[in-house]
Amino acid sequence: MGRRLFPNVYEGWVVVTSAALIMLAMSAAFFYGFGTIFKEVIDEFGWSVAATSLAFSLRSEVGGIAAPLVGVMLDRVGPRRVMIGGLLVSALGIIIMSLIQELWHFYAAMLVIAVGSSAAGGQVGLVAVASWFEQRRASAMSFMTIGGGLGGLLVIVIAWLVEWLGWRSALQVLGVFMATGGVFFALNIRARPVDHPQPMDGLKYADDEIVPAPLVRWGIPVRAVLKSHPFLLLAVGMSLYAFGSTTFVVHQIPYLEKDLDVSKAAASTTVAVFTVFSIVGRLGFGIIADRFSKASVLAVSTAMVVLGLVVLAMANSFFVAMVAILIIAPGFGGAIPVRPAMLADYFGTKYFGTINGLGALIMTTGGAIGPWFVGWAVDRTGNYELGWYVSAAVTAAAIPLFLMAKPPDALVVAARAEAEAERAAGGLGATADAPMAGGH
Repeated sequence: MGRRLFPNVYEGWVVVTSAALIMLAMSAAFFYGFGTIFKEVIDEFGWSVAATSLAFSLRSEVGGIAAPLVGVMLDRVGPRRVMIGGLLVSALGIIIMSLIQELWHFYAAMLVIAVGSSAAGGQVGLVAVASWFEQRRASAMSFMTIGGGLGGLLVIVIAWLVEWLGWRSALQVLGVFMATGGVFFALNIRARPVDHPQPMDGLKYADDEIVPAPLVRWGIPVRAVLKSHPFLLLAVGMSLYAFGSTTFVVHQIPYLEKDLDVSKAAASTTVAVFTVFSIVGRLGFGIIADRFSKASVLAVSTAMVVLGLVVLAMANSFFVAMVAILIIAPGFGGAIPVRPAMLADYFGTKYFGTINGLGALIMTTGGAIGPWFVGWAVDRTGNYELGWYVSAAVTAAAIPLFLMAKPPDALVVAARAEAEAERAAGGLGATADAPMAGGH
């Protein structure tokens, strides 16, 4: 649909824009927005901070478990069908959450949301975008993930809905929006077809008569990837990184309300500020990563998150907390496009859906443990100081792992040679721009 409305625009950018808008809706509803109902749910049901935080941890962990399955589906049936199915399941989960009466209902709704958001989130958009870009891959992914960052700006709207309609009705409004607007944009998501007439990356050639030869779509087999040191280092490193970054996002509003006695409106505003500066990080680090070592760029962005968490642990005023948030935000944003761009560069795009999904599974382990641990620490100590210090220490352990993750050059050479041989023999799977099955 989008390619017909904008025939002179490189279709890869249409895919990027559509995926960004879907990420905006997903992040607003499921990643940033749930912080606005955290206190309301506790006040209504009397659950502990740890028990409530566990639901968010389950969402992360189940989403991570589902990620490899989603990756396999992406490589087999294509991103569009997976995206639409995920959006509908997510909408169902959020409607179910609006009806909960017991703690297990809360957990069950989170499980449904976790499966749906895994099949409709950034993982799907990244797989589609990776097939359209090579030289501008990190930049394209950074532009796509802006949608996820902008979702934080909508937290103010969601907080207003919660205060105006109540948290149950607000969730129902979000569910309807997800099932309608999200699916509309998902119709534009597809992997690049084999015979697409536009040049890769949308690059212009000095001579319009030049018809570039199709690039080889290569990929290291999944089994070889799982045994490689770069993948293991990146996956474990991102799990440690997610311990701190996910914990901050889940507990940002509750921390400001509890420890610093900030109003919900003011706390929600800090999420908008965090979002704006995370977008700066996504764009800046994404563009830099296309020019310099992605491992080094990822290490720098992680170091910023660590520093911000330490400052947050020492904060005794709203001003100091804001300084910490402004340090964390660009580092948090920068890691989002760089990690998948590294995976595509290191291991190719042929099996990218599966590989990215497996990486997400390992990564979300840290993202599940972190929020629960900090919630437990708050219940024991009465404040967030210990939780922030532990989060900073765990996240810091990821930095040396990223720096040690060097490209698997020997595996890349072998995979490219195999793809060239398949293309010479007439194999469609060897073409760089071949769509995943069902990707049209």
